[in-house]
Amino acid sequence: MFVISLFAKAQDCAILTSPSILPVEDQLTWTDEGVAGGYILTLTDSGGVMSTIQRTPSQTSYRPAMGWPENESYTVVIALREDPADPDPTTTCNVQMFSTGSITTLPGCNTVTSPLDGTIDVSLTPLITWSYAPRATEYIVNLGTTLGGNDIIANQLIPDGTLSFQVVTPLAEGTTFYVRITPRNAVGEATSCANDSEFTTLTISTEVPDCTTLSSPSNGDENVALTPLLTWFPVPNADGYRLTIGSNPNTSDIVDDIDFGNVTSTFVIDFEEGIKYYVTVTPYNSAGDAIDCMQTCFTTTLGCGPYEDAMTGEIIDLNPQITLEDSYNSCSNEGPLQLNYAGIGEQFSWIRFVDDTELEISSSRDVTITESGTYRLDVISEVPIEEGIIACDSSHTFTVSISGAPVIEDLNLSIQNLNISISVDVSGIGDYEYAIGSVDGPYQDSPVFNNLGISDFEVFVRDKNGCGMDSARLNADIDLGFPKYFTPNSDGINDYWQVRGRIVDGETITYIEVYDRFGKRITGFSPRGIGWDGTFNGRRLLDAGFWYRASTVSNRVLVGHFALRR
Repeated sequence: MFVISLFAKAQDCAILTSPSILPVEDQLTWTDEGVAGGYILTLTDSGGVMSTIQRTPSQTSYRPAMGWPENESYTVVIALREDPADPDPTTTCNVQMFSTGSITTLPGCNTVTSPLDGTIDVSLTPLITWSYAPRATEYIVNLGTTLGGNDIIANQLIPDGTLSFQVVTPLAEGTTFYVRITPRNAVGEATSCANDSEFTTLTISTEVPDCTTLSSPSNGDENVALTPLLTWFPVPNADGYRLTIGSNPNTSDIVDDIDFGNVTSTFVIDFEEGIKYYVTVTPYNSAGDAIDCMQTCFTTTLGCGPYEDAMTGEIIDLNPQITLEDSYNSCSNEGPLQLNYAGIGEQFSWIRFVDDTELEISSSRDVTITESGTYRLDVISEVPIEEGIIACDSSHTFTVSISGAPVIEDLNLSIQNLNISISVDVSGIGDYEYAIGSVDGPYQDSPVFNNLGISDFEVFVRDKNGCGMDSARLNADIDLGFPKYFTPNSDGINDYWQVRGRIVDGETITYIEVYDRFGKRITGFSPRGIGWDGTFNGRRLLDAGFWYRASTVSNRVLVGHFALRR
């Protein structure tokens, strides 16, 4: 069996793969060089205008947002970035050139991208945007209150390089409008395109909204968490809500009339413990603010912390303290990984992440882990305080890597120009490293060893996490039993090359292969047969040196050299 060795090489340059005359609607493409940091394109047109474009590692194409101008010549320099963290390129390629073609056909169709078809509550002065149409050099905008109409905007010409139009004069509120964008070039206008895109403007309120109050916490609640989620009841005609929080009635020393937009909840971070807070939520719309909205009050608990004790200055933290490591390495031959949580707590949940699913594998203080992966421990502790009992919780996420001792399955020999390479086939779960000649190393990550010459080779494989090792020997140049030469000249003496006996150096030979000095396989035969007669495909070979590779019952491989003499 031969092994093909791969060697690192200098980074190639990215070469343009698109045609030298590029259609204006097509992408400029280049070869994928597999760089981790992506590509930097420097484009210069015939007028000397230069553009620099960044591309990610997976992006090997580029086209301007509005397409290429026709009949333009460009030079392009592609730079390659090997390191994503380094903005400077690793390799800068030679200058390449291309030109764009002429526009000889009608433009393609496009779509309105904003407002999207069917959108409601659109601004009275919307920004209308659309996608690029292939081969278009300009666009015609029509806007009307009927399908196909243009009673609002009629045949507004938008020049090349622009894919948007700002409506300046406010549209009628609560009205449905139809917008049509027609691509055009010197050949003519696009045909057979989709119908108009429809949208409806918002309706401006004429009445102020009603008031609202908190739905959580409820008015008068006690033992509210120090970081609560505040939620309030929605009001149908409200455009948004403003929030005021004070530590006394009708004050705003905590939160002063902050606009939260059209949402009905917010977290408040780190209230003080044991304080009564007063909250006012004021809905508003275009007609104004809700009037005379009542306050909701609640009192915070001492909470789980951490917080500072006002009397002693001590930091109080009632949450469970999980002291697990962030990662564990475990050896499968030593049994499964056993973990225990010995801290405070009444409820426990050990979670294993399986794809996008969380799978509970234990609900006790102990867990047995047999697979590599990501895990989490959730602990809930019930802590008594003056007001009763509060539940404090903590979580800790960690990873487990389970390794096993390596097992060397085979040592694969490759012979090229009198040099020997060995590739190690290993089974097992783990992160392995390899050494040859000495158990002390040096070790390498690659299982392939090159340019070894002729000697006895012992290969060592060990798990990087200390979960065991294995070794195997490949014996090269074993002379016992293998003739150093033979003379296939039909004189009846030494005409065949064959091992002398089936047992060599205590090993039982099962099969023998012969290779020329370039590593080409010439023949293979059993030690029970007559051996090799010095021919290849029926042709007599001239005097030369050859290699043999003998396999044994114990999977040992014997390698050596012999000569053919006529």
